[in-house]
Amino acid sequence: MDPKASLQRLLSALGEALTAPPKGLWVACSGGLDSLTLLHLTAQFCRGAGWAPPGVVHVNHGLYAHADRAEAEVRRVAKSLGLPWHGARVSVRPGASGLEAAARDARYVVFDALLGRGEVLLLAHHEDDQAETVFLRLLRGSGLGGLGAMAPSRPLGKGRLLRPWLAEPRARLEAAAEALALTPVVDPSNADARFDRNFLRQEIFPALGARWPGFSQRVAHSAAVLRRVAEAQALPQGAEGEGAGSLVLAEMPVSLEERGDVLVRWLRHQGVLVPSRTQLMAFCSQFDAREDALPQLDLGAFTLRRWRGALWLAPQLPAPNTEARPLAPGRWPFPGGVLEVWEAEAGGEPFALAPGTYRVCQGSLPRRFRLRPDPSRPHKTVKALLQEAAVPPWQRPYLPQLWAGDRFLGWPGVALAGGRPAGPQWVLRWHFQGLAEAKRVE
Repeated sequence: MDPKASLQRLLSALGEALTAPPKGLWVACSGGLDSLTLLHLTAQFCRGAGWAPPGVVHVNHGLYAHADRAEAEVRRVAKSLGLPWHGARVSVRPGASGLEAAARDARYVVFDALLGRGEVLLLAHHEDDQAETVFLRLLRGSGLGGLGAMAPSRPLGKGRLLRPWLAEPRARLEAAAEALALTPVVDPSNADARFDRNFLRQEIFPALGARWPGFSQRVAHSAAVLRRVAEAQALPQGAEGEGAGSLVLAEMPVSLEERGDVLVRWLRHQGVLVPSRTQLMAFCSQFDAREDALPQLDLGAFTLRRWRGALWLAPQLPAPNTEARPLAPGRWPFPGGVLEVWEAEAGGEPFALAPGTYRVCQGSLPRRFRLRPDPSRPHKTVKALLQEAAVPPWQRPYLPQLWAGDRFLGWPGVALAGGRPAGPQWVLRWHFQGLAEAKRVE
């Protein structure tokens, strides 16, 4: 592609996405080619428009040897461009969905906390990324909303996330980076075909492109069509890690009456009790309440809740079991789920304990109670740890708490002090049945 024409096209796409100056503008930059190009062109766009310079946010996952070098390079670029800098270091523990998903979740916790009201975060996802997302969703058996893949715009924290280049092929970004003489940081993990995206990118997409040139554009177009259909039918969006039992508020109409109509159709699709119109409209009127408010509506066997820019269906559960019981290998049912404990040899499990005397219970902890799950990181409050793990507030009292005497050790699947013992170990798994039920429809 022509480098100068690519630069102009990408700048135009930025202008189409940023129709007015936001209260604050941030660019997420890893140091790779895509995000580095977005950073340079956003800074150029803001200068030309007479806007305040964008800020730079970089998340260091600490997963690979190059992580500190990437952070230093992005910081250097931000300084050379005179841009505000926000760097964050996170601890990533792979969960059931794998390392890629855990790293992504950790990034979005940072982004969510960063954005103020009226602020915008730009991400450099492009057409090829969208095609990969569609294939990954398809292989997971996603429904209509999931196959809509990434949205060009959606709420995030108190602000908004924008992907201005979602309809642009990566070749255009490469041409622009060449014109700008950029030197991106190469992530060695991008060559590891054990990761699903890398496997698609290295093994599958080249063969598809040889047989059907330009297939990524057609796949991304189909995703956009499916997303519009899902919005029109008010089905769960299911995008960006939000559960299939959630409805994204930003995709709903502005008028109160239309919101009520959409919510009725969605509840019927979920197969749950539809409340009276009066109750429904009273609940819809709370969609724009302050961020720390948690409006809810009783629907019999379920409760409809607003959280993180979406509506969630959560099953009614009995009260948490606050009575401490001794921990031992076996299968231990609790309100809302089952805790499994089994004996194993040392194997690097992130949620494991050395055999010993422990107690387990449920319930609430003081929000400022502190825990240090990673010896190389500082203590964090339980509130911060639960927010980082994206555990909804109504689920937190049901997490099994592990105690050694009067010392709180954490929760399996979220954060655990003293994990990965060197010798024999007890491996712990928490299966939150309430969460599975809340996300049962897609």
